[in-house]
Amino acid sequence: MHNLVILENIRSAYNVGNIVRTADSLGREVWIVGYTPSPLTHPKVLKTSLWAEQNVEIKQFDFSHDAIEYAKNLWYQVIAAELTDQAIDLGNFQPEKEHLAIIFGNEVEGVLEHTLQEVDAVVKIPMQWIKESMNVWQSTAIFMRALRQR
Repeated sequence: MHNLVILENIRSAYNVGNIVRTADSLGREVWIVGYTPSPLTHPKVLKTSLWAEQNVEIKQFDFSHDAIEYAKNLWYQVIAAELTDQAIDLGNFQPEKEHLAIIFGNEVEGVLEHTLQEVDAVVKIPMQWIKESMNVWQSTAIFMRALRQR
């Protein structure tokens, strides 16, 4: 199975750098959308990624729609990591295709509503206690590891 991560309007360069670094350890691609800082040029991303951007395939898109369309044309199942009433628990999610593209949204706003309308499924990390969400970098690492084990 080949998975890639799509980062939609991530604000923190440090989160992006950590995600790129995690992607390097798990053999993934990272696509960036909107105002997400570039893993190829932003100094804070480069500092945090520790040269992992040299080993991870990076693609840039202005709009999520373009990234989703591109992924679907490459036969990826596109899912969004988001908390919604219809979201499937990550532990219960069964991919329908060999390749997955996982969209992670802004640290405050999450995945954009119009993006959620275009994906094949919405998947969430089940939370056990008080907090309803976690840092985008942590979420990305959990998704990448869980999906790699399948």
